[in-house]
Amino acid sequence: MRLTRPPGAPGEPAGSPARPPGPPGRPSGTTLRRALGALIAAALLLTGCASPPSFGRDPRTLVIGAEGEIPVLDPQRLSGTVGLRVVDALYDPLIREDLSTTTDRAPALRPALATSWEVSPDALTYALTLRENVTFTDGTPFDAAAVKLNFDRITDEKSPVHDATAAGNMKFLTRWIERVEIRGPHTVDLRLTTPYAGLPRVLTDRRMSLISPTVLREHDPDDVGLHPVGTGPYRQHDADHGKRVELRRNTAYWGGVPKTESIIVESVSDPTTLAIAAQTGEVDAVLSAGAQQVRQLAGQGTMTVQYPEPANQYFLRLNTRTAPTDNALVRRALNHAVDREALATLTGDQIVPSYGPLPLGNEAYRQSAAEDPRYAHDPALARRLIARSGVPTPVRLRLLAPDSGPGFSQATEIMSLIQQDLKAVGVRLEVQYMEFASLVAEEGAGYKDGVHGSFNGWTTGADAADFLERMFSGALHPPNGVNRGWYRNPAVDTLLDRARAEPGEAARTDLYREAADTIATDAPWVFLYQDRLPRLLSRKVEGVVAAPSVYIDYTTIRRR
Repeated sequence: MRLTRPPGAPGEPAGSPARPPGPPGRPSGTTLRRALGALIAAALLLTGCASPPSFGRDPRTLVIGAEGEIPVLDPQRLSGTVGLRVVDALYDPLIREDLSTTTDRAPALRPALATSWEVSPDALTYALTLRENVTFTDGTPFDAAAVKLNFDRITDEKSPVHDATAAGNMKFLTRWIERVEIRGPHTVDLRLTTPYAGLPRVLTDRRMSLISPTVLREHDPDDVGLHPVGTGPYRQHDADHGKRVELRRNTAYWGGVPKTESIIVESVSDPTTLAIAAQTGEVDAVLSAGAQQVRQLAGQGTMTVQYPEPANQYFLRLNTRTAPTDNALVRRALNHAVDREALATLTGDQIVPSYGPLPLGNEAYRQSAAEDPRYAHDPALARRLIARSGVPTPVRLRLLAPDSGPGFSQATEIMSLIQQDLKAVGVRLEVQYMEFASLVAEEGAGYKDGVHGSFNGWTTGADAADFLERMFSGALHPPNGVNRGWYRNPAVDTLLDRARAEPGEAARTDLYREAADTIATDAPWVFLYQDRLPRLLSRKVEGVVAAPSVYIDYTTIRRR
């Protein structure tokens, strides 16, 4: 089943070399940003012009507008779609999803740096056959030793390349890996501590992209992302860190020579500025467009709208170890207080209400959960639950929220509606807004006492059933994971353990669904919505299939 579509849905670090000039006829990143600022007023006067100016654009270069700051490109340290999308052009994981077809479920898996994988009968060993004749873009050979060194970085504290920060970020995967064994130049075994039937899909996570061994050996852990070298379809040619990355195609790419010679990813975090840039032809693609941008540009004749509809979740993650959100009755009351249909109306039906932890497109999603929502909008019930909780009213909460960023172009409006809904049931919500990257950094170590949670979302890896484990496992509290609200339920952890080891797909799915039901009852999040995450693509752009993913195929995208 697909999400219902609305009718007619339309600076360089010290010691770094100086940045070389861009391609001929192409403005620099600074010039582009200045031009975009000046264009806002001009575009308001020139709306309706049939042929927006091209500003001497190089036709060989495709420009992608990023909705937030571009982080340091160390995949194993990253969290956030903006950075992971750039990583996807520079690096490869062992396994990828098939992005060549549309589907209403998780995309099929296909070989990447691993050409095949076999699991032992006890599901404790995965034998991976690696692709031969592949090199990293610095010329370093890709082989079994390169794979082992990457895993050593995040699993072996005695390794000379060990990185504690990356190791903490990757615990969702590595906590199950006992060791990596080289069985031949292009064969490795992943030996597990416990059976893990869903491991191949987890290996598609772009955080598990493979980094050049030369970079790992020659640079300190904090500097690895400043020298991003993978085996991917592109290599970094130039970077104005945080603001702009220029990529040049890898003509020796094992997956075929990419169709586009040069790609620029430009950070334009203001939604209006980004829309103007798209309207005037300065930006060719916006890969997570907001509802306002879609409404503004869909009928202008310059951009098309594509709805990939990947599995994702947007939520208020709650701090379950500070009062009053340590009280499950209060958390359930918050869920009943929020009018999700009003949020959908606000966004022009770009979102679909969510009433539990599993999104549409997840392997274990069950449609009945959407047809019979557990947390229907019921202010009277919310007030009764608060009364039963014994928490004095008015309840006072403090939440963090982004003021913009990928998927958050209407964050302030959404939070305003939520504030009104909560006020109606006796909850006073104080919202502290911050830039998205700052929010991720602030909550990364887990919520502090006195912070009751944050408005956030998760758009990568949400199609795997063990998305539940990554988000809610009691063993994945920071710094060993992203369960930043400190939720823990031993019964849920037991169900996740059983599901992970269950070889039968139907039985495994039932266990994950049982875990999801228990999590929904505990309400560690206020479950809000699933975003359709539309893309805006210039009518001159082709080669992008509406596969259910936040990623695109960099080998096929091109600008005519």
